[in-house]
Amino acid sequence: MSYRQSLYPGSALAHSNASTASSGGPSPAHLRLVDKQREFTAFAAICQQASQLATFLDEFATRYETLDGGSEAVGDVVEHWQNVFRVTGLALASLAEQRASAPTPQDAPEGHVPALGRDALPAKLVRIPVRQEDGDLESASAGEASGAATPGQA
Repeated sequence: MSYRQSLYPGSALAHSNASTASSGGPSPAHLRLVDKQREFTAFAAICQQASQLATFLDEFATRYETLDGGSEAVGDVVEHWQNVFRVTGLALASLAEQRASAPTPQDAPEGHVPALGRDALPAKLVRIPVRQEDGDLESASAGEASGAATPGQA
């Protein structure tokens, strides 16, 4: 009766012991061969798992680089978020000024807010740099000496 050999590394020794028990005992060379086969099987399994781990870590590194770049973008957005709200507030304030200066009908009830129409836009906002770089400071100080105004002065 023949048995199917198991994939478990330790089962090769048990199978060889069963076949050699009828012949009187295993030879030392045969035991050593079975032991080396078991070691090789375990080593092959470790190599395969190491290869799978290396593949996983490479994929993880690629995904981490993507996340790292994304987190920098999110950090930039969060850093400038206060400015976005400030600019939005300025735009809304200019719309409120336009509404306040719009003529109100004589028969309008108290507290009436005039409608501005769809084409009403907030006043244009212009970004003026306030901080100057080191090289610009020298030219700015030269401009001040000549009486010219710099963007940082208000």
